[in-house]
Amino acid sequence: MIFEEKKWILKPRSDSSFIEFLKEYFLPHIFKYNGTFICLLQGMIGKSSNEFILISYFQDLDSWKLYSNSNPPSNESILYEENTLIKSISSDALMSINKTNLKNIYGFREFIINREDIDTFVESSEKGIWPRMKSQGGDVLGLWCNLSSSHLTRILLITGYDNVSHWEATRSTSQYGLSFPHVHQVSKELTKQETTLRRKREDITITTTVNLMQNVNLK
Repeated sequence: MIFEEKKWILKPRSDSSFIEFLKEYFLPHIFKYNGTFICLLQGMIGKSSNEFILISYFQDLDSWKLYSNSNPPSNESILYEENTLIKSISSDALMSINKTNLKNIYGFREFIINREDIDTFVESSEKGIWPRMKSQGGDVLGLWCNLSSSHLTRILLITGYDNVSHWEATRSTSQYGLSFPHVHQVSKELTKQETTLRRKREDITITTTVNLMQNVNLK
């Protein structure tokens, strides 16, 4: 499998017509080349509302090459377009593909780490941070890294929440020790487990940014 992260920046107030274009022309073109989409996210906090990101995947690199060379349909509302090939680094490579119900809000988080630290990053996330976050209703959509041979690599982590308050509550619980009545309280065991492995992940993280994006229903 090969994943593609496609970013578009649109002309102002053209999102409705652009979404219709995706449904009618762009997505059918992906399907034609044995591909499908995982999610379409629209900027909300930290990213402009005219920025869209589509995560899709193809059965193999050859399918993606055929698609990429086929002149995918474009739209006059697009001001800027960028494509990035990414690969899943989660222990569950099919995690993002098997999602049937998407959340309303997604934390779109990027990290820069040394390539040699990928395994440590995955272990710290899956065994330390994710169990606590999942116990509070968060849902990891996927964990990827850029296809590159460079020493430094970009990690992309997309995690879903019910709403902005839900996202804030899960962060405040782990980082500031605050409690929210509408979010499940975390056990001492999960808190201890997360604290140790979160520090390990922080130690290998060179830079990180997080933005909130809203899920766009394409069905």
